[in-house]
Amino acid sequence: MRSPEPSSPSPAEALLHGQFASWESGSSNNNNNGCPDSPGGSGGLSPATSPAPASNYALTLTHTHIHVQRLSPRPGKEARLLLPLSELLGCSCPRAPAPPLLVLYWYPPGKRRKGVSRRRQVRAYLAESRPEAERWSAAVQCLLREVPVTPNTEFSRSLLPRPRRLLLLVNPFSGRGQAMQWCQTHILPMIREANISYNLIQTERQNHARELIRDIPLSEWDGIIIVSGDGLLHEVINGLMERPDWEQAIKTPVGILPCGSGNALAGSINHYAG
Repeated sequence: MRSPEPSSPSPAEALLHGQFASWESGSSNNNNNGCPDSPGGSGGLSPATSPAPASNYALTLTHTHIHVQRLSPRPGKEARLLLPLSELLGCSCPRAPAPPLLVLYWYPPGKRRKGVSRRRQVRAYLAESRPEAERWSAAVQCLLREVPVTPNTEFSRSLLPRPRRLLLLVNPFSGRGQAMQWCQTHILPMIREANISYNLIQTERQNHARELIRDIPLSEWDGIIIVSGDGLLHEVINGLMERPDWEQAIKTPVGILPCGSGNALAGSINHYAG
């Protein structure tokens, strides 16, 4: 949650500390995003065009938070901000010729009539140089991937494990034929923001997913994600159990993103998992 007056981290807590300039995000609350590596596109990033002077910020990274302190101008809201890493989905450093940006993809919880809703926010900060932006991006990703680090760590992309690989199974007929559209507008942008590699397969007939899961080499994937209603989940579980190596195969992480007309099973699973 945001904290209006976050406490400053002690020097012993800080993994990185640096100064950045402001960079405004476009369409930051829209889930229909452009590619995270394409500033200035639809849902992308563009420089601040306000006649007001650009803000300067001091950022401090700890094992649990990014502390943001506005240095100038001092008056106004959000002079200090606390970004919990638990609410941070991912980050990027857009490739040249883009400016040396540190782009943070943040999904803070908010309230709605029933339960909790998360709305996408993009926060982008302009670093003094590209190596500095890349160092911060690597450091944040190390923490999100639970790589052991200390204040003495020399942060670089070489520290990062290989991107996680997901197999996405989409039933294009689910949700009155809208499952693929929802996948493209909501799910795939978030997967890209989290720096996750994926392969998307649309099922073509009944038991297509069951036959596929029964025969593919599961070692290539870190998890199977079902983008559909409840029926496709049954096919995947049956396919896992029909394999010769079913005792190991059934340990494969399986997730379901409810995009069907009937999602009672997905709702029960997510409720049980908290």
